[in-house]
Amino acid sequence: MTVAEVLKQSGLTDDQIAALDAKAMSAFSGILTTADQAKAEALQKEKAASDLAVKAEADRKAAEESALEAKTAQEAAELTNRTTEEFWKTTYPPAIAAMEAEKAKLAKEAADAKAEAAYYRTQRASYLGTLGINPEDAPVFTPPAVVAPVVDANRTPGTPTFTEDQINQRIGNGLSNSVWALQEHQRLTGQFLPDPIDQLAQEATFQKLPFRDYVARKYDFAGKQRAAQEAAAKAHDDAIKAARDAEKDAEYKAKMDAQASEFAAKERKIAEQMSVHPDMIVPPGSAKFTEVRRAWQAGERPDPTKMTPEARIKLTQDNMRRRLEESRQQAA
Repeated sequence: MTVAEVLKQSGLTDDQIAALDAKAMSAFSGILTTADQAKAEALQKEKAASDLAVKAEADRKAAEESALEAKTAQEAAELTNRTTEEFWKTTYPPAIAAMEAEKAKLAKEAADAKAEAAYYRTQRASYLGTLGINPEDAPVFTPPAVVAPVVDANRTPGTPTFTEDQINQRIGNGLSNSVWALQEHQRLTGQFLPDPIDQLAQEATFQKLPFRDYVARKYDFAGKQRAAQEAAAKAHDDAIKAARDAEKDAEYKAKMDAQASEFAAKERKIAEQMSVHPDMIVPPGSAKFTEVRRAWQAGERPDPTKMTPEARIKLTQDNMRRRLEESRQQAA
C-alpha cells in the first residue's frame, strides 16, 4: 500500500492528503517502508520458526522410529539367543545322547547276534559231522523277516516322553499360571486380562520364555508395581503431612482461643472498672446491679461487657441524655 492509501484509510480526505508537505510524505513513506520491512522480517522469522518446528517434529519421529527399530532388533536378537540356547540345552544333547545310546545298543545287539550265529554254526557243523552229513549239503534255516517298528517322522530323536503324573503336573502348572496372570493383571491395573490365556501361552512358547516371564514383560508388571509402590508411598507421606498440619492447626487454634479468652477477660475487667455507664456503678446497699444482670439474662437489654467500644459509647451517651432529660423535668 502507498502512503496516500494508508492515510486515506485512517480517515484523511484527498485534499488533506494533498495539503501535506513533501517532508511529511517522505517521513510517512519511511515509516511505511520500515513497517513493511519489519512485517517481512517477522514473516521470514515465522517461516523459519515453522521450518524448525517441522524439522524438529521430523527428527522426533525419526528418533522414535529408530528407537523402535533398535528395540525390535534387540528383541529379535534375544529371541535368537534364547532359541539357540534352548536347542543346545534341551534339544541337541538329549538327541545326541539318544542316538549314541541307540548306536551302542544296535552295535551290541549286532555283535551278540553275530557271535550267537557263529556259535550255532559251529554246533551245527559238529552235529552234522557226527551224522556223516556234509554241512554244506544240509538245508540252512532262514529266520522270518523282522518288521521294523513304526517311527513318527515328526518326532525328534531323543524327544522325551511323559508319564501320566508329569502330564497332570503340567496341567496343574498351566492352571496355576492362568490364575496368576488373571489376578496379577487385575491387581495392578484394576482391569481384566485383555488377551486369552492360550494366545499368551503360544506367544510365550514362540518367544522361548517361561509363561510368567513373558506375561510380566508384555504387560510391564514390574513398572506397574513400581508405580503402585510410589503412589502408596506418596499417599503415606501425604497422610503423615496432613496429620502433622492438622496437629499444628489444632495447637495454633487452641493457643489463639486461649489468647482470645484471656484478652476478653482482661477487656471485660477493664470495661467493668473503667465504664462510665451509670448502671455499672453499684452504690453500697443497692440492688440495681442485680436487676441489670437479670435484664441481660432475660434479653431485655444488651450486655455492656460484650458490646463493641462504639456501641458501648453510644449506649452511655444515650443514658446520659436520658438522665439529663429526667433531671430537667424534675427541676421544672
